[in-house]
Amino acid sequence: MSQTILGIGRRRMLAASCLAIGTGALATAVSCSERPFKPSDETHTFRIELDPAPGVPVNRRILGSNVGWAFGGDNLLTKEDAFDPAMLQLARELGPTVLRYPGGTYSDVFHWEAASNEHVFNRQMQPTQMDTRRFREFCDLVGAEPLITVNVVTGSVEEAGRWVASTNTQVTLSRMTGRPLRRVRYWEIGNEPYLKEQSRSDIDLAPEEFARRSNRFIKAMRAADDSILIGLPLTSDARSGVPVTPYPGFTRTVLGIVTERFDYVCLHNAYMPFAFRGGESMHSLYWGAAAGALTTQADLAAMARLLKELRPSQNLPLAVTEYSALFSLGRGETDKLITSPAGAIYLADVLRVFARTPSMLLANHWSLSANWIFGSIHADAFPRPAYEVLKLVGELLQGEVLEARVQAATQRVAAVGQVAAIDAMPLIEVLATRSGPRKQVLRAMVINKDPERAGIGHLSFGDLKLSLARLSLLSASNPMEASDGRSVFARSESALEAGKEIALRLPPHSVAMVTLELADI
Repeated sequence: MSQTILGIGRRRMLAASCLAIGTGALATAVSCSERPFKPSDETHTFRIELDPAPGVPVNRRILGSNVGWAFGGDNLLTKEDAFDPAMLQLARELGPTVLRYPGGTYSDVFHWEAASNEHVFNRQMQPTQMDTRRFREFCDLVGAEPLITVNVVTGSVEEAGRWVASTNTQVTLSRMTGRPLRRVRYWEIGNEPYLKEQSRSDIDLAPEEFARRSNRFIKAMRAADDSILIGLPLTSDARSGVPVTPYPGFTRTVLGIVTERFDYVCLHNAYMPFAFRGGESMHSLYWGAAAGALTTQADLAAMARLLKELRPSQNLPLAVTEYSALFSLGRGETDKLITSPAGAIYLADVLRVFARTPSMLLANHWSLSANWIFGSIHADAFPRPAYEVLKLVGELLQGEVLEARVQAATQRVAAVGQVAAIDAMPLIEVLATRSGPRKQVLRAMVINKDPERAGIGHLSFGDLKLSLARLSLLSASNPMEASDGRSVFARSESALEAGKEIALRLPPHSVAMVTLELADI
């Protein structure tokens, strides 16, 4: 991804062979002031049963984000090269666990040793304020592990080797704390080599050339530090029947040539629903976002099967190094839906999928701050809906992931963009955890995807006895609100009656976290 709307080329190419489809619809405008859903007096019912038996450890590395080098690190730095206090405070409160740098397509022209770098799309030079040291200092301040994407397009093998050596074999002190900065364990070989950039054909690589360069880069980087973990960007050929690369057989071609050892696979398969045709109704865009995580789940499984076929002796974990709600790009009003509650509900659901995927190594939301409408922190230093969801899931992901059985109403969803049609999508989804010194705290994130009806239900938890129950609720009056203002997806807190089971009433299009504290035994 990129800093501005000028950088939409690669994302458009996610549907490379579909760009000519429905071109007559491109002029059809959809206004975000349209309210396709109205609150109803009707309700739907559900029941959730938590299994308090020991589960699998949570993976907090899925709570990562992206930081770009340009524009002062997406507004994190002031003109005086200091971290903006308000932006830093919000980042600390969010607590991203892994931060990726230098930012999407920027990495294809970024030279880490240069005092100034080229903006990949407007081709103008600007000072490298957020250089590698500043990035590592920022990671130190917010408690995140760094992940660096090396430039395999216009960079050199020697440059990449020096980058690894500089971060991992030399001691660099933080100018903020005076302590040594942590080494960089996670590295990535390029950004999206399986796509073409419409506005920068000079940075495209054929799959065979990317694979050959990957071998040389991996070898040089391991020579500097053999303990690093290196990720290789790969892709499916199609998603829900939609071609997503102009290079059919990209992954097969690359893995047939790459002989150097790499440690994980990098995917960008969770930009949903991405309505590339244009002219979709607000109604279909909402339901596409609501169902989008299920398409991502299917693509993760498809990639796992392909890797097992092509590399049967390796157990390669998956890293989604970019993901976001993405309704459209370059189509005006509907682009802004990224900032809507509907977009945030998609994030909650796809994080649920990541947390339930055993092969998931890490995930990085696109992106942390500013960055047009993508940053979870607005350029004016206030939380967007994405921030609120990421923060809530960060509170949830402690201890162990529990099994949960859900009985709920379903909805038929038509195919839209990259999202496959679903005959019976559950309107309620759940992710539950158990934590604490004596495992006395249970938490359950409950998503109500119905845009008009409140969900009325009960949550049970075996024979456990409670001392306290409370509800944290993210809700909005309009799921498609895209004004990008403050408190669009407002959080509220309330007490619940701590009985043998918990009665819940969830507003339409809401995300809730139920926290249960067990009585002393």
